[in-house]
Amino acid sequence: MFRFYQTIVILILWSGSLFTSCDFIAAGSNLMAERYEFDVTRDSLIKKITAYNNMTLQDSLFKIGTDSPYFYKGYVNDEKNNDIYWVLIPVPADSPTELLLLSVENKQSGERKHVNNKPENEAEIRDRKIAIENFKNRVLDNLGLRYKHTGNAMNKVY
Repeated sequence: MFRFYQTIVILILWSGSLFTSCDFIAAGSNLMAERYEFDVTRDSLIKKITAYNNMTLQDSLFKIGTDSPYFYKGYVNDEKNNDIYWVLIPVPADSPTELLLLSVENKQSGERKHVNNKPENEAEIRDRKIAIENFKNRVLDNLGLRYKHTGNAMNKVY
């Protein structure tokens, strides 16, 4: 009988840890992406970014990814600094809308700095901090929308 109760306790503890880790499962492979929350609909956010990119909605590169039907994948073009910020916007259309920063790519050199990775050394931590700060100052602050930086799913601050 003791074994039976011991098994029940283990199952309860295991199921509790399963439920507390659901946020990580739901986040998928974007655990380290920096997240920003906007009090507008997904469509309004896409329109603002499209206008910022100096494109029409027909030219917009925000498409549902073939590898993930849960996100619109696209980019924000920082023409002035020759950078492209690769981002995701979740498919649900309700407000608030989340935007995930994945990486920044320099158009001249083709060099890409990933934000959606765990930094391995001090240089990668520095590059990540610079990419996040530049995205905020060069892009987000110029969209004309209020936003909240909510960090990443792993609650890591770099």
